[in-house]
Amino acid sequence: MEDQKRSPCPGLVHSLVKAELEGDRLTEEEIIANCIITLVGGLETTTNLIGNGVLTLLRHPDEMQRLRNHPDLIVSAVEELLRYESPSQHTARLAPADVELGGKAVRKRQAVIAVMGAGNRDPERFPDPNRLDLARQDNRHLAFGWAAHFCFGAPLARIEGQIAIGTLLKRFPKIALESAPIVWRENLGLRGLKALHINLQST
Repeated sequence: MEDQKRSPCPGLVHSLVKAELEGDRLTEEEIIANCIITLVGGLETTTNLIGNGVLTLLRHPDEMQRLRNHPDLIVSAVEELLRYESPSQHTARLAPADVELGGKAVRKRQAVIAVMGAGNRDPERFPDPNRLDLARQDNRHLAFGWAAHFCFGAPLARIEGQIAIGTLLKRFPKIALESAPIVWRENLGLRGLKALHINLQST
C-alpha cells in the first residue's frame, strides 16, 4: 500500500487505495482484508477444486470413464465435484438480528458457523448424497456460499475447473493414482491436499 502511494501503478491494491465513495475511503485494515480474501478465494480454493476433483474422479473410475465418454458432462461434473468435496468447508457470520434457527435462539451479533460441507451432503436436499453422480440435476450446492456472501469469483472458478479437469482427462487417458499416501492440509475451513501424486502414463 505504501508503494502504491509513493509510485502508483494499475492493479488491485492501487484500485483499493484510491477507491472512494462520497468521500469515504477504505481503511488500511479493510484493504488488507480484501487483498487476503481475494488471494485465498482466487488461488487456494480453485487449486483445491482441481486437486480434490481429480482425486475424487480417480477414486471413482466408473464416473471418470463416464466423463471421458461424455465430455459434454464437464459443466455438471464440476458442480458435482464442488458439492461432493467442497474446497471451502465452513464460514463464520455474525447474526444481523435475533433469530431462531433449528430451535435454537441466536442473538444479534452472535457468531454463527455455517458448515457448507455438511449442507452439501444433506440427505433432505440431495438424494443419495454420498454417491458421486456427475450428471446430478438440481445441484444447488453451497460450495460458493449463498445470497449476499456468494463468491464473486464463482464463474471464473467454474471455468478454470472445467478447463483443467477436462483437459487433464483428454490429454492423459491412462492417469492413475501413485501409491504415495494422501495427505490433506491441516485447515478446517479450506479442504485441500498437500500434494496429489499421480502417474500420467500408467498402463
